[in-house]
Amino acid sequence: MHEQPRRKLQSRSLERRNTILSVSRQLLENTAINELSLYQVADSAGIPPSSVYHFFPKVDTILEVLQEEIFQDFEAILDRPFDDKKIHHWSDIMRQLQARYVAYYRERKYARDLILGQYSTGSLRHADYKHDDVLGCRIRACHENYYQLPPLPESYNIFAIAIQVADKVYSISHQEHGDITDVMALEGVNAALAYLGEYIPRQLIKVS
Repeated sequence: MHEQPRRKLQSRSLERRNTILSVSRQLLENTAINELSLYQVADSAGIPPSSVYHFFPKVDTILEVLQEEIFQDFEAILDRPFDDKKIHHWSDIMRQLQARYVAYYRERKYARDLILGQYSTGSLRHADYKHDDVLGCRIRACHENYYQLPPLPESYNIFAIAIQVADKVYSISHQEHGDITDVMALEGVNAALAYLGEYIPRQLIKVS
């Protein structure tokens, strides 16, 4: 007899939590990370501050959830099929991927601030580095679907480092211009490919 009220309560709680996250995303499109407050979120969401505290005891908790959502989006970007007609060289794989990530960043200031911004906390940066390893492994697998890679270092992930190299260039652009310019988008992927080129020969055998 109590199941239906409990479900309504859970549904209402989930809806309120999602509202808090949605409002936070909207606020971060015009607010710096270090200026966001729980009271600001509560006011914009039309929710009592106590309710916001119930779900997110501090701003960093909101930011961690938003960052995790970004990581999930990054994974989904990797799930999308490649344009095989445009893959003539192993570098074309990274070019397609980075074009997708740049497009994602350009559509979301809060994502640029969280991943590329200078105000990210140490815990957020650490989580980002750890997720880069996950992405790096998947990007390596993407390359192995098309080409026979040479033996690569086992103690570190060159594809994760390549992601970080590109992101560093994007970060400079975001901090200087508030976005990733066309020039810096190209420089980011060029920097990543230059690094990978130290380990991957120019010509590779295609997987049949």
